Amino acid sequence: MRVLVSEAAPGDAVEVLGRLRAAGHTVVTCRGGARCPLAVDGTCPLADGLVDVVVHVRARPGALSDHDRPFQCGVVAGVPTVLCGYPAAEGPWSRAEAHCSPAGIVAAVGNAARPTSGAARRRVEKAVAEVLRPHRLPPPRRVDITVDHSVVGVSLTFDRRLPVIVREQLRPAVRSALAAFSPYWAYARVAVLADVPATAGPGAGRPAE
Repeated sequence: MRVLVSEAAPGDAVEVLGRLRAAGHTVVTCRGGARCPLAVDGTCPLADGLVDVVVHVRARPGALSDHDRPFQCGVVAGVPTVLCGYPAAEGPWSRAEAHCSPAGIVAAVGNAARPTSGAARRRVEKAVAEVLRPHRLPPPRRVDITVDHSVVGVSLTFDRRLPVIVREQLRPAVRSALAAFSPYWAYARVAVLADVPATAGPGAGRPAE
């Protein structure tokens, strides 16, 4: 995967960088603060969509500082985030998909980028909302994501039957949202279900597809 690594203090990420590179990940770094690459020369791998996971390393406890900004950028960008080390007394650390020690960084990165992670779910929910908005339809009652032998399954359960055209738009949108989380995203099984009262008529409560 493509991993952006930042650190709260110089040298905090040395062990983490070594472990990620040894595991075969492509690693880029960000210093944050006043040295933000986007502010200096207008380029940023995170802003350009070239990052799969953001890892922020804090080797010791401390107050939130400008050097913690890359983690916040990752949260805002909707990219899976991993906090390695100590959180501050206050801050955005509850948004991290995984929290680990340097020794567990490789496993944490893998877990953060799973199709069943919170980040993947948020991407799917956003994609679904963008499809439904022009049709003025409410969001699904439930969104379930599963993985079975590398095959990703997504079930969207609605309170009503959706028009055929909406169902046809939802499937490719959901698959595209999973592209950063599975190499098999194009083969994801997307089920659009209608959970309606039995009194609504024949076929009520059955899948909408």
